[in-house]
Amino acid sequence: MENFNKNYEDIKLYLYQNIQEASLDEVIASLEESLSLSTKQIQEVFEAMQEDMEVVIVKDQLYLIDGIHYAAGKLRVIRGKFAFVGEGDDAVYIAQEDFKDALDQDIVLVKVFHSKKSYGVIESVLERGREYLLGTLEVIKHRFVFVPYDRKIPNRVKYKANHIEPIAGQRIIAKIDGVNGGVIEASLKSVLGMKNEPGIDILSVLFAHDLETEFNEQVLEEAKQIPDVVHEKEIEGRIDHRDQYAVTVDGEDAKDLDDAIYIERLNEGYRLYVHIADVSHYVEANSAIDKTAYHRTSSIYMVDRVIPMLPETISNGICSLHPNVDRLTLTCKMDLDFTGEIYNAEVYPSVIRSKRRMSYNEINEGEDFGEVTEMVEMMLHCAEILQRKRTEAGSIDFDSSESHFLVDDQGAILDINARETGIAEKMIENFMVSANESVAKYAQYQELPILYRVHEKPDQDKMKDFAHTLLILGYRLKGNLADVHPHALQSVLKHFEGKDESLVISRLMLRSMKKARYAPEALGHFGLALKDYSHFTAPIRRYSDLLTHRNLRKYVFDSNFSEFKEDHAFTQDAAQHISEVERVILDAEREVEKMKKAEYMRNKIGERYDGIISGVNNFGVFVELSNTVEGVVLLRELQDDYYTLDPKTHKLVGERTKKVYALGQKVKVQVVSVDPLENDVIFRFIDTKRKGRKYVKHRKKQKSIS
Repeated sequence: MENFNKNYEDIKLYLYQNIQEASLDEVIASLEESLSLSTKQIQEVFEAMQEDMEVVIVKDQLYLIDGIHYAAGKLRVIRGKFAFVGEGDDAVYIAQEDFKDALDQDIVLVKVFHSKKSYGVIESVLERGREYLLGTLEVIKHRFVFVPYDRKIPNRVKYKANHIEPIAGQRIIAKIDGVNGGVIEASLKSVLGMKNEPGIDILSVLFAHDLETEFNEQVLEEAKQIPDVVHEKEIEGRIDHRDQYAVTVDGEDAKDLDDAIYIERLNEGYRLYVHIADVSHYVEANSAIDKTAYHRTSSIYMVDRVIPMLPETISNGICSLHPNVDRLTLTCKMDLDFTGEIYNAEVYPSVIRSKRRMSYNEINEGEDFGEVTEMVEMMLHCAEILQRKRTEAGSIDFDSSESHFLVDDQGAILDINARETGIAEKMIENFMVSANESVAKYAQYQELPILYRVHEKPDQDKMKDFAHTLLILGYRLKGNLADVHPHALQSVLKHFEGKDESLVISRLMLRSMKKARYAPEALGHFGLALKDYSHFTAPIRRYSDLLTHRNLRKYVFDSNFSEFKEDHAFTQDAAQHISEVERVILDAEREVEKMKKAEYMRNKIGERYDGIISGVNNFGVFVELSNTVEGVVLLRELQDDYYTLDPKTHKLVGERTKKVYALGQKVKVQVVSVDPLENDVIFRFIDTKRKGRKYVKHRKKQKSIS
């Protein structure tokens, strides 16, 4: 292994110093002569380098992926007009005319050019990102045309109808047979439904993001073999907590109850039991269910439905902690004092019988909980202590303002409002965070192969931009921006709490921070101000948690270290895969939310609302309503004056009237229209007088907005 690593580094250095592009035979011959290596040794290294995307070999031609001459990666098309390969500052811009035969999500080789800005031209498609394409059959000039649903696919489609009888408005799944001269050749496979049929809109989004909605026969057959009751033999070796008065606390419509709570008072604090459904007992590694769960990575929560990670017989059946039935669990038992310090924690297999199902609303609104009143009071006090401890450490409590949709049986949106977080939700959150931290600390100490939930420190440049925005709003961000502490950002939210700008500030702060992800190492969680953090408490709906359970069982409970090396390697791949799919799911969930909000607002044309300015750019002014719907007042529609954007202060300023539109400002708007393609809600300011074309000439002379 040592020799291989040396060969790898030697070959890599040689390529960087000598070769950007050459035939494979020439490179091998050159390396044999220069480094005295055998052909086999070189080929072994090249195989590893291809896996690491250090080199690409196409038609016996070797390309060094240095980011300067050549780049390689997933093609991310933006609205069908341009694309990027790579992430962040290293991303290479690709113009539409340079896509050639590549499609969104394809793995591509890019030749990089440098002028004022770096750009690339696609050299070759290394791997197709999608096998199927969703589209709508439309009649254009008396003939059926297949129009791709995903706007990231601008290509013309030439299709074979096969057995499908074309009907205008059908949403069709087609198999991609190839791409020639930018034209997709496809074969129609099946009909998803009519485009205006209830539920087809969400199914279309899911398909466009390559997210599965159905389980295959093998998965369903395996699920049938799983018992629906706990047998006495399965309880052997577990700590029996069936005598505890454990309760579940969830949303009223929740079906997958994966955590139950029990608490008891100690002399100097509390003993908190967090019981989590033992999914790993039923879902074996490498089974069809396990492979599907890994592929999906998590349950998907849409406006009107849930796409579960596991079949319902598991997620809502044997693993769900329903009251008055035996359930297998993994328990995290924590002893904490009245300062919130957890001085003792254990994780072990157990069996429980939850005694009562409680809802968030029940706790948020109630005072008398019958026989569990005393325990609920202890739970609330314990959560308060834990929250105080977290706050003192610097944990950042964002105002998320999630949307809550009221939906009818057909999936139509009846109402939208902001979901409020009450004391019950906060209580359970504190318990889950404590359990996740305790498990992470234990795994870190034992050097177990698990996935950690990491949230790294923000980039200095983004913090500088955020600090500048705060300064405009009259607040100076404290501390070193290169190494900002969570306490500093916590203080920001506290300062703006209750003010008009609070929600906007919370959003800007989130955008200024790095996204949480999974990693095989404990890199810390900045937002929670924790050194060690994992996901342990939701194995029904997150694969990361299921993997943690499985490896706790293997290494701690069963002391089986036979696959230790393999499991460590797997966590590397799993961390990347789950993080990537998580981003795809978030994008799909946001797209559906935006689509459903637009659908709702189409029936509100002409209605007036109070709102808060949530963003300002050279395109327009973004306004968020109290129901969480965000729309835009287009700059070109502000005809009472000529407005210029001050990018330093994030303000639009009228040249004649000196009227200002700024972040956090309260405004009144009227709904004008809804863009049917982009699902953008278009507003106008009610107090803006429209002056016809009085200032049009003046506007044309000004070219400063860019």
